[in-house]
Amino acid sequence: MTFDRFFYLLTCLTFRTYLISGLIVSSTSAINSDQPSTAASHMSVPPTYRALVAAQTGSSFSQVARVDTLPTPTDLAADEVLVRVRYAGVNGGCETFRARGEHAFVSNAGATQPFGLGAEGVGVVAAFGSNVDGYKVGDAVCFVGSAFAEYSVCKTSTLWSIPSASKEYVGLRISALTACAMLEQTGKLKKGETVLITAAAGGAGHFAVQFAKAAGCVVIGTCGSEKKAKMLKEKLGCDHVIRYKEEDVAAELKKLAPDGLDVILEGVGGGMLQTALDCLAQKGRLLQIGYISEYPHNPEAETETSKNEIDAADIFWNKKTIRRGDQIIYGNAWPSDFSTVEGSKDRVLRLFAEKQLVSLVDDAKEFVGLESVSEAIEHMLSGSTIGKVVVEIP
Repeated sequence: MTFDRFFYLLTCLTFRTYLISGLIVSSTSAINSDQPSTAASHMSVPPTYRALVAAQTGSSFSQVARVDTLPTPTDLAADEVLVRVRYAGVNGGCETFRARGEHAFVSNAGATQPFGLGAEGVGVVAAFGSNVDGYKVGDAVCFVGSAFAEYSVCKTSTLWSIPSASKEYVGLRISALTACAMLEQTGKLKKGETVLITAAAGGAGHFAVQFAKAAGCVVIGTCGSEKKAKMLKEKLGCDHVIRYKEEDVAAELKKLAPDGLDVILEGVGGGMLQTALDCLAQKGRLLQIGYISEYPHNPEAETETSKNEIDAADIFWNKKTIRRGDQIIYGNAWPSDFSTVEGSKDRVLRLFAEKQLVSLVDDAKEFVGLESVSEAIEHMLSGSTIGKVVVEIP
């Protein structure tokens, strides 16, 4: 999923959530219980709601996650919105490290209050603060925040207005935005370039294939099954697909791109990262979006880490840029200039509205309810998924 497998580090750092006095709120704002409610309008909401939280860190998401019943928020800050969550997206790596209290989530290891879980979702506005403009009760929105809950308090800056709260919009908010921004803003794709997308059938990967094709590039994708390969070719128009379990990736890349790859969006890490580096063109750009083969869920993680010359975790979490002659390797290739991302957001929504961008939701298994989230994360980390893994929150 490759990442979706990982949403970009900026999101990880900015929107960590904590459970304070029974209320999940953004870590960037505080609730003043001495002030009267600032909610300007609201729909009928129950006095309590259910949310997936963790009281402490542990070795895995399933070990620490629990469903709690909490009082429904009544005091919203002026720029906050209460969202009734309908669908939540699954980012396996992010949730793994959040649960373990590692990297951007290291503060969770010492948390004295339970912390919220989940990263992105789709829902409808249930209430909003006094300074909120442009949203009304019942409006459908994409959001970044604690999505593994029936209700989530979100800053208006994290919201996207959408026509309907359908599951296809979940993947747009982080996975599509990340793929678009990394390839177009950081990678600066040019027509005619040869682009490699690893884990091309995943939540971010399938969007990346489409953005690279839209830029007029020759697109090569890697995947693990014939079913994925068929989808990539027939549905998304991927020019060449390499099934890494059956084919020699390095040999195939040298045949397809004898002069090297101009741009690589890489989220697998391990041996795949090293292969990508070996096949990078003299003036190529490698954009790192994750390193899933090295995540703790993989029993062969240490072996995979030993296969590449670069510390994938270090360059990702510290957002390092490495230059090797004229080659550039962008660790966590999310654009450094956040102001450029607004254009990527508009592009994602416009292309989807015009049916020029396909948002695939994995349909191998159906996940409904908070109790199914741990299984959904394990499914996403299995490497068998096509598109975005989504959990319905009834």
